[in-house]
Amino acid sequence: MHPPIKKIRNHIYRRDDFLGTGKELLNYQSTLNDIHDEFSRAQQSDAGLSHLSVAKMIDKLSYLKATALQMDDLFSVLRRQGVSLRATGLADWASAHTNQEENEACKPEPSVAKKGMSSSKASRPNKIDFPKFEYPNYDQPTNKIRVGTILDTFSESAFSYEWINVPLSKETWKSQLDTCELLFVESAWAGNSNEWRYCLTGASAPRPEVIELVEYAKSQGLPTVFWNKEDPPHFADFIRTAALFDVVLTTDESCVTNYKKQLGHDNVGVLPFAAQPKIHNPIRPGKVFRNKQVAFGGMYFAHKYPERREQMEYLLPAAAKFDFDIFSRQLGGDDKYQFPEPFDRNVVGSLPYDSMLTAYHAYSVFLNVNSVTTSSTMCARRIFEIIASGGSVVSAPSPAIESFFPDGLVPMPTNEAEAYSEIRALLQPGGYRDKLVHKGQRIIWNEHTFAHRVHEILKWSGMKTQPTRKTVSVIAPTIRPNYVEHVLDSVARQENVDLELNLLLHGFELDIAELKAKARDRGIQNINILLAPKESTLGSNLNRLVAASSGDIVSKMDDDDFYGAHYLEDLVNAKMYSGADIVGKASSYIHFESKNATILSYAASENRFTNFVRGATLTADRDLFLAVPFQDLHRSEDSTFIREVAATGGSVYAADRFNFWVRRSANKAHHTWTVEDRELFASGPVVSYGDPSEFVGA
Repeated sequence: MHPPIKKIRNHIYRRDDFLGTGKELLNYQSTLNDIHDEFSRAQQSDAGLSHLSVAKMIDKLSYLKATALQMDDLFSVLRRQGVSLRATGLADWASAHTNQEENEACKPEPSVAKKGMSSSKASRPNKIDFPKFEYPNYDQPTNKIRVGTILDTFSESAFSYEWINVPLSKETWKSQLDTCELLFVESAWAGNSNEWRYCLTGASAPRPEVIELVEYAKSQGLPTVFWNKEDPPHFADFIRTAALFDVVLTTDESCVTNYKKQLGHDNVGVLPFAAQPKIHNPIRPGKVFRNKQVAFGGMYFAHKYPERREQMEYLLPAAAKFDFDIFSRQLGGDDKYQFPEPFDRNVVGSLPYDSMLTAYHAYSVFLNVNSVTTSSTMCARRIFEIIASGGSVVSAPSPAIESFFPDGLVPMPTNEAEAYSEIRALLQPGGYRDKLVHKGQRIIWNEHTFAHRVHEILKWSGMKTQPTRKTVSVIAPTIRPNYVEHVLDSVARQENVDLELNLLLHGFELDIAELKAKARDRGIQNINILLAPKESTLGSNLNRLVAASSGDIVSKMDDDDFYGAHYLEDLVNAKMYSGADIVGKASSYIHFESKNATILSYAASENRFTNFVRGATLTADRDLFLAVPFQDLHRSEDSTFIREVAATGGSVYAADRFNFWVRRSANKAHHTWTVEDRELFASGPVVSYGDPSEFVGA
């Protein structure tokens, strides 16, 4: 259905004051479908909405016995789609319902860049608000290094999970530095809750207290690092402060040469923005669901950044064809920062950062415009934050975004038609959006977290850093000799993990040397092969496999299911950002060999804390498996393990649905899950036919 008509229909049908019989409801639907046809025909012609097509619409609209309040809604939607009521002749028909809004609609509609500021009488949607994000505590930072800092609020929150952060006070900084191992200062306009406001930049910067601070740190043998996150536009504003420090890091690679030239040394590097997985992650926050369409959070500049306005000229009109909300950072402030007509009507409030973090989980698509358009490393931090939180981004072109998220992971249209198509594709069902976001998240977890940035900072400071990559031991018991090579293939397929395979042959024997040779041929260098008698229980066999493992993390694999190339990598990342004791998959694809069809089971049970994950995906620290061993059972040993961990206060996190599918054999003798195929097949929608391996990949 065409977006305007969909909005009209939603507006009419959702009104509590709609009165009518079932037959009248059908008449409404038929009438709206007819109007949709007129819109479609009009948009396909160069002339757009002609008087003839509007006359047909009026005829159809006259049939609708809607209340005045409903018609107010309907015409508000028409105007937001760019339909001038007076120019098309609709104003006379609507005048009986909405005189005030007609007057607003009669105003000329110049381009976004040239429009005047919004009228205080403009019709606005209701204000939208979101609960504040609840930050996890900082009691277990990744590194035990104490760092004295001057940071803005966003950076302070992000860095506090990676080191012991010591916000320096103007009054006590000397005694604070005596306990620190590093001084780290960023280009903050009002650092540490305004205490260092305009001390780092301005005509008198750096202020004497800043000079004294840095000199004292150096005298105590502390490395000093300055990060200009405002480059390139504010290079000149902070260069004098940067000159005080041993090391200078910048968000813009093109500034490195200039820094080296002006500072007279080579201790200059690149430090882009990043995401903090403890804050920016896909975990569903409470009862917030991703049921809204498109949003933009930011500022409008009427007086500067013309390239930014040009980007808005095509992104905002495209987004306005959908359900589109704008959160303005300067709502009600200086006119230079107010969104112009008609987009002032999309402004639904102004969110503090803590609430915007929650909003990241409510919208499917966020828009991005760039103040810096040519840098290969500088882009807004919200790009990383939104994708890490599960939102997709549609942005104006940026070399930095293309470098960080290649292959179209962030669509970058160049005109309104392209922007409309990109947004529309992302809002379609079927998983296209989810796969793009998931691939983008994997890039972030592997390359662009604040843990990676701290590693760079400490490396530039000549300090040791903690390893960030954990080892994984796969435990795989099997009672079927014909599936042994399938297990080898599953493990060999894994990418970006340091792993070992612990394979247990339950009730049969194979040539061990030959089996190890097959593993080596597949690239598996670390393999332990155990034997167990037929009468042994699955629980006891799993305990033996855990005891034989050496990895930081242990992950259970079944012998017949499919594990994609990024399966283990994704679960390790999920454990990292969730902090859960157990991770695995609840939402899963199940392939029925008898039907050659695949369903999606438990579709709503992903990216959330829960009390269930599939035993074939059970993943936890090795220490947890040792502390809570499997019960000596032939079946249900995995679900029993989960219950016992939960009973002691442990947490269970169900990750994404991708890169794994359950094989439901046509041979019922192979089923360890006793539910009937008919019942199981009906538990979720069919999503694909044939081999699902490529379909489930992301």
